[in-house]
Amino acid sequence: MYDTDKVLQKLEDLNSGIKTLQGNVAQLQIDVKGLKDGQTALHNGQASLQGDVKSLQNGQHSLQGTVKGIQDTQKSILETGERRWKLLTGIAQTVSTILEEQHAQRTDIRSLHDQGRSLHDELHASKEELKSEILAARAEAKRDTMDLKATVIRKLKGHEHRIDALEDAAGIPHPDEN
Repeated sequence: MYDTDKVLQKLEDLNSGIKTLQGNVAQLQIDVKGLKDGQTALHNGQASLQGDVKSLQNGQHSLQGTVKGIQDTQKSILETGERRWKLLTGIAQTVSTILEEQHAQRTDIRSLHDQGRSLHDELHASKEELKSEILAARAEAKRDTMDLKATVIRKLKGHEHRIDALEDAAGIPHPDEN
């Protein structure tokens, strides 16, 4: 009838299949538990995300207020910058005018300096010319004085000779002789 070995073999196969099924069932139970844990984690994550979204929305509102404040500050800074730019432009124009006037004054000063140098050179040349003319005039005056002196001495000696001759002729004694 039945072969016992075959039946035993079949029983072992069935037993092995049951063990595999039991292992699969155990694995399924683990997987189901993992899925339930995952679902719980997903639910918790979803709740956390909703809290984060709400927090982000609050942060966004806060940032919008901050951005508005920054924009107002930026506007104020731009207005201040424009006023300062106008002031700087005015100052730059004034400085430019001053520099132009200073340049003109420098040019005038250089011109006056050149004229002064030219006048100094002319004065020095005139002084040297005057010195040489004075020296020449002194030399000429000295010659003229010597000539005049010589002429006067000659005339004086001539007069002395005549007076001496007249005194001798008249018999008048000479006053400077003792």
